[in-house]
Amino acid sequence: MLSDLQRQRESIMHSRETLGAVDANVGVARQVLATMSRRITQNKLIMYGVIAVLSGAILLLIYAKVNS
Repeated sequence: MLSDLQRQRESIMHSRETLGAVDANVGVARQVLATMSRRITQNKLIMYGVIAVLSGAILLLIYAKVNS
């Protein structure tokens, strides 16, 4: 009976250590995903800004061509 309890205790302790390691890995993965999400948002804003500048330049060129 005591040997069974000892094995169960060892099994539980091993599971606890494993879950601690998994929790740490999940925390790191969460930080990486948050960083990736911020970079995606920044890249989208930069892309929209470039599109706006290029569209404005094209419209300016068309306006200048029509008025000359």
